[in-house]
Amino acid sequence: MKSHEIYQYVTDTIITLLENHLDNWNKPWIGIDVDNDFARNPATKNYYRGINQFLLGFKMMNKGYLKNQWATFNQIKNMGGNVIKGSKSTPVIFYKTAYIDNGKNYYTPETVKTFSLNQIADKGIEPIPILKVYRVFNIAAQTENLDPLFYKVQSKGELLDIEKDERAENLLKSTGACIIERESNQAYYDRGNDQIVLPNRNQFQGLSESFYATAFHEIIHWTGAKHRLNREMGETFGDESYSKEELVAELGSAFLCAHSGFSKTITNNASYIKGWLSILRENPKYILSVSASAQKASDYLLSFSEVAGSNQLSKE
Repeated sequence: MKSHEIYQYVTDTIITLLENHLDNWNKPWIGIDVDNDFARNPATKNYYRGINQFLLGFKMMNKGYLKNQWATFNQIKNMGGNVIKGSKSTPVIFYKTAYIDNGKNYYTPETVKTFSLNQIADKGIEPIPILKVYRVFNIAAQTENLDPLFYKVQSKGELLDIEKDERAENLLKSTGACIIERESNQAYYDRGNDQIVLPNRNQFQGLSESFYATAFHEIIHWTGAKHRLNREMGETFGDESYSKEELVAELGSAFLCAHSGFSKTITNNASYIKGWLSILRENPKYILSVSASAQKASDYLLSFSEVAGSNQLSKE
């Protein structure tokens, strides 16, 4: 089957499968149990309090972090680890009470406790809150080189090694993209650091097709960066550009799967993009525009492996 025939076949297949109302997409990797404990600091052994529980809990949920442990840059350093380059901190708020008198003199709570009520009244001492912001990092997701126990998590099923596919593996490696594999419940392209983050291979239930389909989806996103194909990728879930980019990534992934001989994966991709069926029905030309972008991204990625293959032949 020629390249253009593969593209057309995949596009037609996806539309047909969407119209048949497929069931909800099932995550192709085994999930990792999330730490549901309160936010805590392993350096001080204390739990965070007040609004910080909400701030850190929300950030953990939003980012898909697996453990609710947080510490400052210096605390992590003193524990023998380091913050992963490019990691963004999360602010936490601490406040304490200080006291000030009529003459703008400050007193600590310990000092005020030594005063009588008459002394406090005579000096006009009043309590004032003092706020201080600290910046912390998630121990499991944003640090390295700490005790392995800080990174250990439980899986929700048996983890099996998957067999590497040489063709798909070479396609990914030839691009030079930074691809990070770690125990995680999320796969995503990190635009800020220009890197792809994937769950560990052995979370993919021993299915190489599932791993490579997920990797292909994210590397299609990678091609959209400004210094590559410069696609409009959108900013928030649900806006038109974001939705289109997701569809581009799914079609592009299906194209690359077909190129690698993973025909089974097309069905999963179609199920994942079921939400765009109404758009495709309302605007028949939409799929053509998306397919063109997906094809361009796929060709862009395949060109790396072709160059790598040519260079290898020239050395032999």
